[in-house]
Amino acid sequence: MAGSQDLTFAYPVVPILRADGETWQYIREPLLRRMPDGSLLCLHYSGGPREPHNDNAVLVTRSVDAGASWSAPEVLFRHGVRGCWSTELLVHGDTVCAFVSTLHARSHYNELHTYRAFSNDSGKTWSEPSSLPGPFHCVSPRQALLLTSGEIVVPVYWQEQHAGFDWTTDGARDWRFHCGVLRSEDGGRHFTQHGNIRAAAGLSLWEPNVVEVAPGRLVMMIRATGDGRLYRADSTDAGRHWSDAMRTQIGADSSKVTLLRVGGCVLMLFNPGGDTRFGGRRDLQLWVSSDGCATWSTKLSIAQAPEGRRICYPHGFIDAVRKEVVLALDDTRTHWFMRIPLADLGLPQEDIFQGDERSLHR
Repeated sequence: MAGSQDLTFAYPVVPILRADGETWQYIREPLLRRMPDGSLLCLHYSGGPREPHNDNAVLVTRSVDAGASWSAPEVLFRHGVRGCWSTELLVHGDTVCAFVSTLHARSHYNELHTYRAFSNDSGKTWSEPSSLPGPFHCVSPRQALLLTSGEIVVPVYWQEQHAGFDWTTDGARDWRFHCGVLRSEDGGRHFTQHGNIRAAAGLSLWEPNVVEVAPGRLVMMIRATGDGRLYRADSTDAGRHWSDAMRTQIGADSSKVTLLRVGGCVLMLFNPGGDTRFGGRRDLQLWVSSDGCATWSTKLSIAQAPEGRRICYPHGFIDAVRKEVVLALDDTRTHWFMRIPLADLGLPQEDIFQGDERSLHR
């Protein structure tokens, strides 16, 4: 296994961006996509000394040599008085869409504004961020799906305020996260909201990820704070209705989950283990399911960090041409680029050759 800066990786890695402690004091949550012109674009959450902070900004880097080297970071989105954060980057035909949020750091994410920005030249120039169509101004969009039906499903979560109305004081706060999806039947011009997935009082469900395991049948895997398990919800009608949140037996640190589809198989990237502290996230694994997320046949550790360090927040796509999983990984100091051959994952040969051309995760 290759090692770098006391981290251990199962596959070779390339640094995309490093925090220098001065201009960029930290970096978080990379968003990696292949652009219509074939280049790779990665967005980074940075700015200020921490997250959230009103100096937060969205940085962008690009690779024109398949990830071997990366451009110097540039500020892509920044707000004059509010923190700025990008939660998802998707490609639909020749159009690239970035979901962008602004926030007032003192309210954490309770006071969030949600926007979209578009590029028609592979991310070289962008429109000014504008509101999502409809009453969806306080949600965090995550990894979007293009269903077999042609509809778009975007998993979202939001923070509900059950106590602590005046967030300028230090009173008790009950600001739980809940999940659902936005659906579009016209290529993203209009959306409708579906699902209100929540857990027991005091437990937040957030950063949902959704995969289509069969036509119209969707599985959502959800991060749960303070529980040590992944939660799951299901839809049998293309995301219009959702089951209640179910607590799975999969131990998980409190961190982001990414789901990708390869033919008839689902790949899940996450930090297993069940550490409820934010100080967990030391083992990043890739699991494979061939039965709609019922069981997981392959469990591969792809990166490990020592005590006091983290390796987490995987984001990426399936390269159906090179037959690889293409990833950006986060250790809060450096964002890393990694490729994993599909042949290493124990997939049926037909799935390796099929790839997943229907997704927006390219």
